[in-house]
Amino acid sequence: DQDYQSYRYFTIKVIAVVVICILILLYIFIFKKLKPLKALKKQIDKFALNKLDTIEDVSNGQDEISQVANAFYLAIVQIRKLNQSRQFFLRNIMHELKTPITKGLITLEMLEDNKYKSRLEGIFNRLEILINEFAAIEQITSGAAFINKKKYNILDILDEAKEIAMNDDKNIKISIKESFFVSVDFKLFTTAIKNMIDNGVKYSKEHFLQIEISKDFICFKNYGDKLNNSLEYYTQAFTQGSKQKDSFGLGLYIVNTILESHCIKLEYNYQDGANLFYFKNLENIIIKD
Repeated sequence: DQDYQSYRYFTIKVIAVVVICILILLYIFIFKKLKPLKALKKQIDKFALNKLDTIEDVSNGQDEISQVANAFYLAIVQIRKLNQSRQFFLRNIMHELKTPITKGLITLEMLEDNKYKSRLEGIFNRLEILINEFAAIEQITSGAAFINKKKYNILDILDEAKEIAMNDDKNIKISIKESFFVSVDFKLFTTAIKNMIDNGVKYSKEHFLQIEISKDFICFKNYGDKLNNSLEYYTQAFTQGSKQKDSFGLGLYIVNTILESHCIKLEYNYQDGANLFYFKNLENIIIKD
């Protein structure tokens, strides 16, 4: 036992090689097991971006990760069906409601002018406005908000909003430092500006609205009473102020929802007897040269 014995280098090398091979095999096994998580994460990212139609079934086995992926895909399928059913229902309801309203307005044109005709005409017009606002809300919440997101000049959007609002030029003053291009959904963003013009003229003491446009913000200024509640109160659906009894309470709600969809913030300030509504964070939509 006391005799000299050299180290057994061959045995040590064999043990080292075996240990390294085991570690490599474990790494490959773990990587293979966790690989479906990467594919599942891509599908979850699509869900976060509201791209439901592009989500695929990535389950390829019976392990726990595959079961989670399969359950996630089945949930997405159900959400698609619910969205399609909701959109189909709302669009059919709005279509069915517009038909009798249109017929009613045509019939009214055949009647003699009197106070009853005026009342009925006002009722039909209010119903038509309500349906159009519901249509805008449906488009935003259905995930189809940016189907037509393209490059537009801010002046073209403003001109279209003024035309839809049907206000006289004498009621609106526009100040712009420089023209620029934005990437927005033309119909939705025009609707947002149109609602701000309607509210600005309607609730101004002088029925006059000033619009200031720059690359930092768009400001809608009118002289009138200060809002009784915070801006967050008026950006909720069907909320009205003390002087908004003839309104549905959807104007600022639609504006705020459209702006949030474009990553723009709506702010309010009251200064020197003037209401100031701002579209902030325009850098998120401005196209740089």
